Amino acid sequence: MQARVLVLCDMPDTRQAIAEALAGDEARVTLTADTAEARREAAALPPDAVVAVDGGAAHALALLRSLRAAHPLLGAMFVAVASRDAHAALMEAGADQVLDVSAPPEEIRRAVRGRLQRRNQLLELGQVDARRRSAESMVAARLGHGRLRGVIALRIERLDAVAAAIGGDSARHIAGEFRRRLGPMLPDGCEMVLLDHGVVAAVEGGDPHQLAQALLHQARQPLDVQGRSLRLRTHAGICLAGSSDGDAGTLLRRAEVAAREAADQGLADPHAWDAALGHRLLDDLAMAHAIREAVEHADFRLVLQPQVRMDRGEPFGAEALIRWTAPGDHPISAARFVQVAEDTGLMGAIGAWSLREACRQAVAWDAQGLRLRVSVNATARQLLQADFADMVHRSLAEGGLSGERLAVEVPERAIATREPQLARTLEGLRSLGVTVAVDDFGAGLATVAALRDLPVQELKIDRMFIRALPGTPQDRLAVETVLHLAQRLGLRTVAVGVEHAAQWAWLKEQGCDAAQGWLIGRPVEADGLVEAIAALRRGKSTFTGA
Repeated sequence: MQARVLVLCDMPDTRQAIAEALAGDEARVTLTADTAEARREAAALPPDAVVAVDGGAAHALALLRSLRAAHPLLGAMFVAVASRDAHAALMEAGADQVLDVSAPPEEIRRAVRGRLQRRNQLLELGQVDARRRSAESMVAARLGHGRLRGVIALRIERLDAVAAAIGGDSARHIAGEFRRRLGPMLPDGCEMVLLDHGVVAAVEGGDPHQLAQALLHQARQPLDVQGRSLRLRTHAGICLAGSSDGDAGTLLRRAEVAAREAADQGLADPHAWDAALGHRLLDDLAMAHAIREAVEHADFRLVLQPQVRMDRGEPFGAEALIRWTAPGDHPISAARFVQVAEDTGLMGAIGAWSLREACRQAVAWDAQGLRLRVSVNATARQLLQADFADMVHRSLAEGGLSGERLAVEVPERAIATREPQLARTLEGLRSLGVTVAVDDFGAGLATVAALRDLPVQELKIDRMFIRALPGTPQDRLAVETVLHLAQRLGLRTVAVGVEHAAQWAWLKEQGCDAAQGWLIGRPVEADGLVEAIAALRRGKSTFTGA
C-alpha cells in the first residue's frame, strides 16, 4: 500500500523537488502551498506523513499543533524543515524529526522513509497487542464460567519469511485463508483468534485432542497464495484446563509453548502441555545459564573417534565430538546440550571453538607423526549463516591446516531444505578443499536431486541401519540401496556404529568405503588418540581378516 505524504511548502521549486524525491519511494504525494490548504487536505484524507517546510505562508508549528490535536495518539509522522531557532518549539509540540532549513530533498526523503518505517512498526505492535488481548479475553471468559475444556494453538512455521519472500499482502491472505478454512470446523461455543505465528482456539465442548488433530490436518492442506501452491509446516499444542493451573494468559502461553515444542521435535501430532514439559523447560533454562558460563570459560572438550578404510583397515581420519560436563559433574548428552545451545543462540560460539580446536589438534598430530583428516559437525542453523565458510577459512589459516585435512558433516535434514544459502555455504567449503559429508544419511529426508546438485563428497550411513546388519533381507535392503545410490553418484560411504565383525564383513563385501564404531575404536581424549591409532594398527587383523 502506498504511503500518503502531505507536503507543505510555499516555495514552488522546493516543493516540486521534494515531490520528485519522494516519488522514488512510490509515495502518494499531496502538495500544498499554505497552512490552511494543508489543514483541509489533512482533514479530507489523513496522511501517513507530513513534510512541513517553515516559512512564508507555510507555518509548520501551526499545522503540527492542529494535527496533534486531531490525532493525539498516533497520527501522521511529522517532519519539519525549519531554521534552528524554531527547532525547540517544534520538538516540544511533538514533531517526530526536525531538519535544518538547508536540508536537501534527498535528506528529507530519507527522514520521511525512516519515520514511515517507525510508524508501521508502532501500528504493527498495536495490532499484535490487540490480538493478544483479544485471545486472552476469549480464554478468560470461558475459564471464568467453568466452560473451558482447553486451549489449542496452531503454529505456522516461518510465516514471516514466507510472506516476505512472496511479498505483497500475502501474510494477510494466508491469515484470512486459515480463518476461512478452520472457522467452520469449530463446534458451538468455541472461538478462534489469529495471532502473529498462527491461530489459537478456546474449546468448550468435545475432545480438544480430536479437534486439534482435525484442525492440524486441515491447516496442512495446500494453500493457493498469489498463484503459488504452498503447504505450510504447521504444528499444534494443547493446554487442557484441568491439567494446568493459572490464569487465561498462562493457559494461552502454555498451549503456544507446546506447539513450539512440537515444531522443535518435528512431531506430526498435537503436543500437550504437562508438568514434565514444564520441568524440562525449567531445566533447560538452568542448563542455558550453565552453557553460557561454559562458553565464557571454554569449558568444553573434544573426544575423537577413529575412522578406517575398509579395503585396508587403515585409519584415515577421526570425528571430533564435543563433550561437556554440567556443574556438579553431571555428564550431559551432546544432543541435548546442542539443542539448548541452539535455542539460546550460543551454538555459534561453541561451534567456532570446536572448529578451531579440531584444526589445532590435527596440526598437533603431525608433530607426533600422525597425519589424519579431522571431521567436525555443523548444525543446520550454522550452515545457513552467510559467514560460516569464512569462519572455516579463518580457523584453517589460524591453525595452519590445509582444507583437504578437514571434513564438515552436514545433517541430512539440512540437505533436504534446499535452502539457497546452504548451497552457497557448501560451495564455499569446497572452494577451500574441505570435504562435505552428509551425516546420519538414510532417514529419507534428502532427495537424490539434492545430493546431485550440492557439492557433497561423502555419505555417512545412519547407525540405525547398521545396527541390524547383517540381519534379514529387509534390513540389508536399506543399506544396499544407499550404497548403490552413492556408487552411482560417485560418493564415498562411511558406515557409522559398526560394533561387530559380522557387520564389518558384510559392509566390506558390499563395497562400503569406510567405517567407524566401537569395533574400530571408542571416542578417546585428544591426547590419547595417537596411542589408540597405534593399537588399532597393531590389532587391525581382528576386524579386517588380514
